Amino acid sequence: MKRCVIRLAQVLLLFLYTLFCHLPHHRRIVCCSRESDTPSADFILIKDFVSRTHPEYDVAIMSKTLDSPITYAFHMLRQLYYIATSNAVVLDTYIPTISLLAGHIRIPVIQMWHALGNMKRFGYTALKDAEGRGTNAAELLNMHRGYTSVLISSMSFVDDYAAGFGIDKSLIYEAPLPRTDLLVDPRNRSVQRERLLRKYPMLAGKRNIVYCPTFRKRTPSNQKKAWSDLASAVDFNRYNLILKAHPLDDTRFDDPRVIQNYSDKDNMLFAADYVISDYSTVIYEAGLIGAPVFLYGYDWAEYSSRRSLYIDPERDIPTLFTDDARAIMHAIENDDFDADAYAAFIARNITLPEHGTCTARVVDHIFDLIRRNRRTK
Repeated sequence: MKRCVIRLAQVLLLFLYTLFCHLPHHRRIVCCSRESDTPSADFILIKDFVSRTHPEYDVAIMSKTLDSPITYAFHMLRQLYYIATSNAVVLDTYIPTISLLAGHIRIPVIQMWHALGNMKRFGYTALKDAEGRGTNAAELLNMHRGYTSVLISSMSFVDDYAAGFGIDKSLIYEAPLPRTDLLVDPRNRSVQRERLLRKYPMLAGKRNIVYCPTFRKRTPSNQKKAWSDLASAVDFNRYNLILKAHPLDDTRFDDPRVIQNYSDKDNMLFAADYVISDYSTVIYEAGLIGAPVFLYGYDWAEYSSRRSLYIDPERDIPTLFTDDARAIMHAIENDDFDADAYAAFIARNITLPEHGTCTARVVDHIFDLIRRNRRTK
C-alpha cells in the first residue's frame, strides 16, 4: 500500500513539475532545507554573496521542517514551482521532492549537506542502524538520488561520503560550508563574542563552557544522571555552563544554574572558552573557533549499538573522551588539552581554500554548473 501511495505521489509530482516548467523562468537559485523553519547561516551567506557578485540573480530560501505531512505536502508544491522556474537548486539535507524526481530535474542539484567534517554514518551506510532509515524507505523514497554535485569539507573522507550518498566519487566537490568563513574570521569571532556578552550579561566575568550534545532519536537510559553529574561537577562560581542543544532536540537540564534560555539565532559557540560535545560534528566548528574540545560519551555503549560512526571518538579524535564528568572538569581546570594535535585533526577534515572564501568557492561552483547546464541544452 505504501509503495503504491509513493508511486502515485511520484507521478503527480512529475506531472506538476513538467507543467511548471512551461511557466516563465527566473534568474534564480533556490535553497531548500528540512533542518529548520528559519534560514541557515549557510544559505544566508550564499544569498548575500550572490546579491553582491551576481546582482541579476535572486536567491530564494525555502526552509521547513517535516513536522506535519499535510502542511509539508503544500510546501512541496511551492518547491516544485521554484525548482521548475530557477537555474539551480541547493540542498543542505535530504529533500523528498528532489529525490522522487531524480532524472527529471532540468537544472543542477547541489547537495551541500549540513555538517562540517566527518562523524556519524548516514544515508546508505546507516540503513541497518537503529537510528538510520530502513532499507525499504530508502528505496521507496529514492533517497539521495538526482544530485549533480555533492560538497565535502575535505577529500580525506571522500570514500565515506560516496558510500553514504550512494554516488560516484566523481560527483563530490571539495568546498567547506559557507559558515566556515564566520568561524575562522578572528574579527567576526571577536565581534560575535562581544555582542553575546552584552546581550547576556551573566556570561561575563566567568569562563564559559558550552555543552553541545548530538541529537538522539531515543533518550539514553542514563541521560538524566549523566547531565546531573555534569552540572554537579561544574564550579558555578568560576564557570558558566551553557546548553547548545541540537535544533531538533527539546531536551533540557533540570537545573536553573545551567544557561539554556536564549534566542535560537544566537550561536553560543562564539561565547565558548571550552566546548563539551560527544558524537557531533560541532566539534569541527569548535575547533575552527579555537576552543578546547572535550567529549562526554556517557552513553557510548548504548549509542554505538544504535548508530555507527565513521571514526572512533576515543582513538581518532585527539582529546579526552570519557563518561566521567569530573574528569572533563579536571581537564578544563588544568588546561589539559593539546591544541596543536587538535588543530591538525581539524585541518585533515576541513580543507580551507588557498584563495578566497568558502562562500565564494561554493557560489563559484554553483555558477559553473549553471553555465555547464546551459551549454548542454
